[in-house]
Amino acid sequence: MTVTTDSQVAPSTPAAGKPAGRAKGYLHGPVIDFMLLGGGSLPIFCLLMMLPSQEMMPYVAATVLFMSHFVNNPHFMHSYQIFYEGFSAKIAPGAPLRSRYLVAGVLVPAVMIAFFTYCVVTADARLMGLSVNAMLFTVGWHYVKQGYGILIVESVMKRAFLSQREKDWLRYNALAIWILSWSWANRAVGTGEFYGLQFATFAIPDPVFFAIVAISVITGLLAAGIMLRKAVSGPVPVNGLFAYVASAYVWLVVSQIDPLMLAVVPVFHSLQYLAVVWRYRLNKEHAGEGAHDQTRLLGLFSLSTAQMRMVRFVWFGTILAAMWFWVVPLTLDAIFAYREDIFGQAMFVFIVVVFVNVQHYFLDNVMWRRENTDVKEHLFG
Repeated sequence: MTVTTDSQVAPSTPAAGKPAGRAKGYLHGPVIDFMLLGGGSLPIFCLLMMLPSQEMMPYVAATVLFMSHFVNNPHFMHSYQIFYEGFSAKIAPGAPLRSRYLVAGVLVPAVMIAFFTYCVVTADARLMGLSVNAMLFTVGWHYVKQGYGILIVESVMKRAFLSQREKDWLRYNALAIWILSWSWANRAVGTGEFYGLQFATFAIPDPVFFAIVAISVITGLLAAGIMLRKAVSGPVPVNGLFAYVASAYVWLVVSQIDPLMLAVVPVFHSLQYLAVVWRYRLNKEHAGEGAHDQTRLLGLFSLSTAQMRMVRFVWFGTILAAMWFWVVPLTLDAIFAYREDIFGQAMFVFIVVVFVNVQHYFLDNVMWRRENTDVKEHLFG
């Protein structure tokens, strides 16, 4: 989730109806926000740095596999649920962001389908392997923009507004750290394997890499100076700052040191995403018709209609995640014959993972913009 782009999301008139309860100035509350938005990942990373990677990797891998079913994969599906809901109205002539919705929702998947089809038909594993690097490229930018966006969102909620110049330097630093992490990964990996398919990375010359390091250090010092000055002059969006630092410096830079830490990054990123998406969705459901009517869940719990709609939203996203990431690709791998000696034994799993990660970047770049009136109304409602 990017939450904002160059255009900052700003609050608007609160949504109609009683909003879901939360502490003022927080998405959910001070403790929950801290744990989900990035602060909770810091002690985990400190612990992982003290553990032997090779011995702990099987246990971490099992935990991450479990969490991917219920945290990481559903967070992708929630973006699809929000993006394609009422899609015909979003691409109608004259609709706000119409061209962006068409590009992200129609053009991008069409291009990727054509690309993967060409790779399979021509048996070009090298070309398909380049999609892994494209995924790393978009994922890294997505991570740092999400952290930056949450910092901006909390600065709005806390009325700790940043000037345009301050936002620019924070964004430049996020951009520099993204390029640094991508360059570092390319230099470190060289060649690798992703779901059974071999891929190659790009050679980054030493002068270019060290120039990127220098730019990252300079913009990082400027960003730190901005936040220190804010701490002296007024309120600081603490949880937003943790989100910014964790997503850029911990998840993208520190995780490059050890694959044990790199394995858990998607889970923490997804928790950060869900914290915002669930707040947005709760507010939207509370603004809907009959939101406060009471109903029974399985005859055991009394929930409002808004809460029941939220339960269905989360449950449907979890089911979609199981279908899209496992049932569909594994079925396709079993049904269709292809060159397993070239593409490995899980080609369709590979394609789905890359496809979803890349499109996720484009979907979020549309949904969480200031011009998106739905987000303005319900995220801050």
